[in-house]
Amino acid sequence: MTTRRTALAGLGALGVMTSAGACSFLPGLDEDEEPSGAQAPQDEAGSSEQAEEPSEEPTERPGSTFDAWASEDDLDLVELDLAAADEEFGTTKGQLEREDRYGGWWSPGFPEESPVFTMEPQRIDERAEKIFGGREEVSTVATSVLVQTIVQILDTPLLLEADNSRSGEVAPALVEAFGLEGVDVAAFDGLFADMPVSGMQDSERGLPEGYDFEPLEYPADGPRMSILAASAEVEHLEIEGLSGPLFLASVRGALPVRHDGEELPLVRSVTYGLAMDEANGTVFMVYRVHSAPSVHIEDPASLPLVEGTEVPQDWTEHTVRGLTLALPPGTGEPEVTEVGLMFQDGDQRGAVLRTGLGTPSPYPLSATRYVARAEVPGADLAVLSVGLGLDSSYTVTVTLHREDEQFAVQLHDVDEEEAPLLAHRLIAGLDLAS
Repeated sequence: MTTRRTALAGLGALGVMTSAGACSFLPGLDEDEEPSGAQAPQDEAGSSEQAEEPSEEPTERPGSTFDAWASEDDLDLVELDLAAADEEFGTTKGQLEREDRYGGWWSPGFPEESPVFTMEPQRIDERAEKIFGGREEVSTVATSVLVQTIVQILDTPLLLEADNSRSGEVAPALVEAFGLEGVDVAAFDGLFADMPVSGMQDSERGLPEGYDFEPLEYPADGPRMSILAASAEVEHLEIEGLSGPLFLASVRGALPVRHDGEELPLVRSVTYGLAMDEANGTVFMVYRVHSAPSVHIEDPASLPLVEGTEVPQDWTEHTVRGLTLALPPGTGEPEVTEVGLMFQDGDQRGAVLRTGLGTPSPYPLSATRYVARAEVPGADLAVLSVGLGLDSSYTVTVTLHREDEQFAVQLHDVDEEEAPLLAHRLIAGLDLAS
């Protein structure tokens, strides 16, 4: 697996089941299908006799620059109020004492009236209600999954370690917290070893080293992580070896850090899924995570509006959870998970990841070299960001929002010259209307 540090590094998603797992590749365009970027036939009403003489002056290729985008200096930044977030969720000292190379702290805890306990799942599959005996029983399990997602994944003690050598601690903690007796914990070791729960794609490096920051001093008698948003969903999962409810928990949190003498939040988004099939005695886990120091703007609608250009004919169309997109051939075939697609085996890495969180306010930006917005069918908001990564390569990201869903489409390892062309073509192939 190719690993690079990029301006938006750290998107990861893997799935593991104790007995068996299934993974299918999504098809691209058939040879006899017309790609979405194909040019329409020219109108023959105007013949070549009436055609104007071609201009001798060179013309700029559409979408070949970021001239219409906002740059870092154009952004009107605002502060993220972590104290207000703590008050909203009632975040307080939890039950677990934690420690890493920077010091000690306590896991997050919440009172009974906290939204963590009072919010209903955004959606519940009817089959889950039948299995658990009612909606209330399903909601109780969903809340448990949400709490453990916060405690064990979002605020993991591995978050700021120098490497991923402590990955073996994650699965046992989850299995114990959920009371999954008889489960082979070792079956999940690879899940957290292959894709670090910190958000770094390189298991030999830590987030502080990758982004050149250090955390502020941890509270002596309280939690270090603030909760910004949270949600739960219950779906039905049908794969080889497992048929049962899939509990998905999505959380966005923030941890104060210092970079180049300035304080800013490390914004961290996590989606974790747990599925169980009592009849087959199988358990399934999947997760995605994104971590990056971020700045914030008040209103993403104030960003300049840009348009896509044209999808090249050799790009491949993919569909995931209602999102249609087209990606360049260098990304190769995707690894399909319940939370999105991962492209790791091609010449160009990429990811398409979905989370059950609404549009944040203020709005976080972790790549600010060039920023804009676009109109995408079916999306309430589409924010585009481009940032510089390792080896002078760029990462192009499009974040799509639709009600209580968020999709992040990323392309890594992008050359500086091709970045604007690729970004505008990526926009043209997006459709969230289905």
